[in-house]
Amino acid sequence: MKIQPPTSEDIPVWLALRQALWPHGPAAEHVEEMVLYGGGDPEMAVFLAFDDEGAGCGFAEACLRSHAEDCTTRPVGYLEGIFVLPEQRGRGIGRALVTAVQDWAVACGCREMASDCLHENVESIEFHKRLGFEVVDTLVHFRRGIV
Repeated sequence: MKIQPPTSEDIPVWLALRQALWPHGPAAEHVEEMVLYGGGDPEMAVFLAFDDEGAGCGFAEACLRSHAEDCTTRPVGYLEGIFVLPEQRGRGIGRALVTAVQDWAVACGCREMASDCLHENVESIEFHKRLGFEVVDTLVHFRRGIV
């Protein structure tokens, strides 16, 4: 397994992995966000995972945030998204991706990391717990049309 930031040749792999994690977003929206993550902003990072045959099998995106729930230091390394292909799970790929994000966050001066997921995503919650994250809050978001 190899973990690394994406190269220009890796863009199709990264896009396919993003679409697997967030299937409801249009490809153009994914590409816009990928430009932000891959555009050299030192407060954003992305890492791709490749299996032993060189096939892309996972990714993690992270950024620096000024604050996060229950964190007391600034900035906070924030794991914005992480995904490993279902057939590749259980092999330490997710853990290696989080380690890459953690190393990046430490190099950026962070002393804490945070993340989130939907409350019904039990698999992600358990993954985060196995890696030492603790649940600090449960949020319910509301929307109301006004026109």
